[in-house]
Amino acid sequence: MVLIADSTEFRTPLANLTKATSAISRARTLDEVVAMIRASARSLVGCEGITVVRREGDLCHYVEEDSIAPLWKGEKFQASACISGWSMINRQTVVVPDLRQDDRIPHERYDGTFVRAVAMAPIRREDPVGAIGAYWSQAYEPTRWEVETLEALAEAAATAVENIGFTGKLKLDRSPASLSPDAVPGDYRADIEAIAGIAAVPTMLDVALRMTKMGFAAIARVTETRWITCSSLDHVGFGLKAGDELPIESTLCDEIRDHRQPIVFDDASADDRYRDHHTPRIYGLRSYISMPIIRAGGTFWGTLCAIDPNPAKVDNPQVIGTFKLFAELIAHHLDAGDRLRTTEASLERERELSELREQFIAVLGHDLRNPLAAIDAGTNRLLKEGWTERSPLVLNLMKASISRMTGLVDNIMDLARARLGGGISLDLAEADLVETLQVVADEIRSAHPDREIRLELDFPQPTVVDRLRVAQLFSNIVSNAVTHGLEDHPVHITGRHGPDGIEVSVRNSGSAIPEEDLERLFMPFKRGAASRGGQGLGLGLYIALEIAKAHGGTIDVSSDETGTCFTFKMPRGR
Repeated sequence: MVLIADSTEFRTPLANLTKATSAISRARTLDEVVAMIRASARSLVGCEGITVVRREGDLCHYVEEDSIAPLWKGEKFQASACISGWSMINRQTVVVPDLRQDDRIPHERYDGTFVRAVAMAPIRREDPVGAIGAYWSQAYEPTRWEVETLEALAEAAATAVENIGFTGKLKLDRSPASLSPDAVPGDYRADIEAIAGIAAVPTMLDVALRMTKMGFAAIARVTETRWITCSSLDHVGFGLKAGDELPIESTLCDEIRDHRQPIVFDDASADDRYRDHHTPRIYGLRSYISMPIIRAGGTFWGTLCAIDPNPAKVDNPQVIGTFKLFAELIAHHLDAGDRLRTTEASLERERELSELREQFIAVLGHDLRNPLAAIDAGTNRLLKEGWTERSPLVLNLMKASISRMTGLVDNIMDLARARLGGGISLDLAEADLVETLQVVADEIRSAHPDREIRLELDFPQPTVVDRLRVAQLFSNIVSNAVTHGLEDHPVHITGRHGPDGIEVSVRNSGSAIPEEDLERLFMPFKRGAASRGGQGLGLGLYIALEIAKAHGGTIDVSSDETGTCFTFKMPRGR
């Protein structure tokens, strides 16, 4: 056993190798890959020196080393004239037990060094980009474990190189997503949490080990490029915990993902199919069982697996049937979790819609009562008095009430489109924003002849917008500014083509909007505490924001003791 520094735990050599290959394969940069190899390779292989070589065209660049005496760090040699180059050119691991007996060795370079034996493994065997070398200070035949450890480190480095984006030459500026327990990217963190949320998982893993008398069991998320531990039970110091990763190419699960059938063997050394397979060799396992986890609809999710460094009786109907049942239960729990989240989201949407309907009915009933009452009163007066000199005034009042009701209905229709119909639709065309905003200002001046509205607009070119919707947007904002601003101060409308697109601001003078009102300013049916007379459905600003969103834009608001400013921004390209 090996004692790990700063820890009271003992780790087996296999656990240390697993930890090292996992860390290397998820390194963020190539500098990290090299540093991790340097930190772990020498102790894992059990040699007096380690070197990391990078292939640069026809040259071998010795970029890092850890040895009992300096070797060739920083130097470059022709690939055809060094043992690392031979390993990469021939795409195979080379072992030289005695340098004096091998013609492939440039003996002059080794004169004066401690090196008497060497093993060199290529990184990314099918298209080598580098190599890892191990050195001994005396003639020595490395054991099978030592050679396979060196190859396992090289395979982990190859996985990291692929992840980082190696393209013919190592570049030190790209980083893959880390899969450490605290930084699992995207859906993988959700997968780990989903497995952790299945209360039966610890029992399943415990039953699996008790039934098979094996030492390690795990549930792994398996994709085309990742093998990630979601949960594990480890009695043999294999060293994997939730969030840890193995190089996908080094696992049998890579094959299971393709054929979706379990892989089971009692003893790899006695199995013709797996006697020489790289996975048992790399991880020193003898017995193995892995069952695919298939989600609803036939989607492959991952595996339930168990391994042990000793033979075990697992290739029998009882064990295989139990693992199949457990895999199906895991898939069922994952599917049920998805359905539950979908149902909860649906219920939350229904709750919001129900609340919206109640608000709609309450507010609409309140706001329609006054114009309906006005129309009813005017009708009764005309029926009772007939045509008199006051009749035109009564008719004008009734017409104003009808116009108000029409506006309320139009706003309700816009609400329905925005909230229930997937958003407000647009009819885009080139429009003159100066003319559009001038028309809006004139309409509001006619309704409020005593208010001053000033415009400062700089739009030299037409803009692609829905002109009527943009007019509606600013009509709502400017009306809001007129209603809530100080009557003896003007409302300012400024607009320009900025570097990022269109920007139009509407500012009034007056007291600041309370913080609690700012938070709900654009919510439907939410009127501010300072709203005058309780008029309107509280939909104007909500609809304005929806129109802005439909144009790919935003509306920002700022308010202090001097006044309030609404700013509409829309990017170029609309």
